[in-house]
Amino acid sequence: MLNIYNPNNHDGDKTAGLVKNGAPNGKGSVPVKTKFAKYEDPTKEFSSQELQWSFWYVQHKALLYKILIIILIVINAGFALFGIWRWGEYLLGWSDYGKLEKSLTASVNYTGIHPRFAAQPIQVVNTQVFAGQGNKYDIVAELVNPNSRFLVWFDYYFVVNGIKTSAKKTFLLPGESRFAAALGLEDTGGSPAVVLENIKYERISNHQVADVAAYQTERLNFQASDFVFSKSLDQEGTNADAIRFKLTNASPYSYVAADFYVALLQNSQMVGIVPLHLDSINSLQIKEIDIRSFVPNLSITEIAVYPIINIYDRAAYAQ
Repeated sequence: MLNIYNPNNHDGDKTAGLVKNGAPNGKGSVPVKTKFAKYEDPTKEFSSQELQWSFWYVQHKALLYKILIIILIVINAGFALFGIWRWGEYLLGWSDYGKLEKSLTASVNYTGIHPRFAAQPIQVVNTQVFAGQGNKYDIVAELVNPNSRFLVWFDYYFVVNGIKTSAKKTFLLPGESRFAAALGLEDTGGSPAVVLENIKYERISNHQVADVAAYQTERLNFQASDFVFSKSLDQEGTNADAIRFKLTNASPYSYVAADFYVALLQNSQMVGIVPLHLDSINSLQIKEIDIRSFVPNLSITEIAVYPIINIYDRAAYAQ
C-alpha cells in the first residue's frame, strides 16, 4: 500500500488524502500512475525534474549500457577496417610512394636554406672536341658534383656558334666527376659551351646512408683489365679499330640496363670517348667487351670506365 501525505489538508483528519490499494480512502482497486512533476523535496536537495530523470535512468540503465557497447564496437570496427584499408593501400602502392617521395625531395630548392645545408652548383672543369666516326665530331664536358650529400638531376646541351644540340637528361651522384657528351655532330666550327638547365637536388639522408663515399665505392666497383687496342691494319677483313677489354663487376650487387662511358686515353691524355650499354651485369661477373671505332688516326694506350648508374634507385638493381 502506498501512502501519500497531502500537506495541504488542514482539517485535522490525518487520514485524509491517503490512497489505499490504488484507490482513495482504500475504496476500490483502480491503479493510479504516480507523478512527480509537482513533488517538492522538503530538504531542497533535489528537484522533481531530477527525481524523474533518476527514475528514468534506473529503468533504462541496462539499455543504455547495451547501446554504449554497440557504439564502441562499431567505432572500433570502423578503425580496424580503416587501418586494414590504409595498410593494404600502402603496401600495394610502395613504388608509388617511392616515386612521390623522390619527386617531393627533388623539387626542394636548397639554395634558400642555411648555407651549411645549401647545395653547391655543378662545376664544369673543361669542354673538349674530339674527332668522331667518319666526318663527325664529339663534344665532351667534364662535370663535377661538389656536394657530398646531394644527388643532382639536370638537363644539358651544348651551344656551338649559337646552335643548340639536342637536350639530354642525366644525373651526378654525390661527389661524382663524370662526362656529359654530345656524340656524332656534323660540324662544330667553334668553341662549344655546355648549358645546364632544370637542375634539381635530392639530399641523401643520414638515416638512409651514413657514409655516402663508402656506399658508392662499394656499389660502383667496376674494373677494366686485359686491355688490347688493335688497329684495322692489324686485323684481317675489317676496317675498324678494335678496343677490347674485360669488365668485371667486383661489387656484391647486380645491375640491369647499365650504361658506361669509356674514355680513350693516350699517355694519360683523353683522345676520345665511346658509350657502352649492357643489358645486365651480375655481381662478380666478367664481361668480354669488344668495341669497334672508325675514328681515323686513333691511337690508344689505356682506357678508363665511368659507370652511369643511379645506385639510389631500386630499379637499377637486378631482382
